[in-house]
Amino acid sequence: MFSPGDVAGLVLVYAYVGLVVSLAAWVKKRRPEFDYRKLIHIMVGNIVFLWWVFDDRWVMGLLAALPFVGLLLIMTPASPFKRLSGSFLDEAAGQGHGYGLVYYAISWTILALLLFDNRMVGGIAIAAMSFGDGLGGLLGKRYGRKRLYRKKTYVGTAGVFLGTALSALAVMAFYTLLSGYLPQLGVASLTPLMAAATAITAGAFVAVVELFSPGEYDNLIVPLSTAALMLLIGL
Repeated sequence: MFSPGDVAGLVLVYAYVGLVVSLAAWVKKRRPEFDYRKLIHIMVGNIVFLWWVFDDRWVMGLLAALPFVGLLLIMTPASPFKRLSGSFLDEAAGQGHGYGLVYYAISWTILALLLFDNRMVGGIAIAAMSFGDGLGGLLGKRYGRKRLYRKKTYVGTAGVFLGTALSALAVMAFYTLLSGYLPQLGVASLTPLMAAATAITAGAFVAVVELFSPGEYDNLIVPLSTAALMLLIGL
């Protein structure tokens, strides 16, 4: 039997993902030139603020994250499931790197399972991928002119740093506040100075990692390496 927290978590996650996809479809109709795939990429990151609801790591990892791996996998360009061809999600999965969203969902699953007892670190890792990489991609594409490395621009890399640092601060503030009511979340006690230093460290690290990561694999490399760094510094 599922606990009330697990049921609530599943309902919230699937309802929120449905809302994000609906919003992206609405944006696509009204502004076809907008990168709605990046909109999905960024907004799905807000699920880190719903993780605390779950009571069981297997429910969170295998039922709230893993199903999206299969769903996105059958919508990649190489998928044999042609009957879904032309759907909104099919188009979104086909934009950019073919397996990028699949790796995105895989990272969610891994972090949900491995960092269930340290959801603040898992949240920072997801935030780096969702908000950091996502904001960097949007800003770089729209405003980036001068190349820094290969196709990456100075503006895009600055966006990765800023998006990661600010979202990491938000995750730390949220879970630190929440830990006063739910000590089982295993949140480290951080002073404002420690939180700021951690956010800057995460931002700088992710900006460098994203700069040199192969485009298709950054949705695996960025969150998993960020989680490892956060654990290494004792968060």
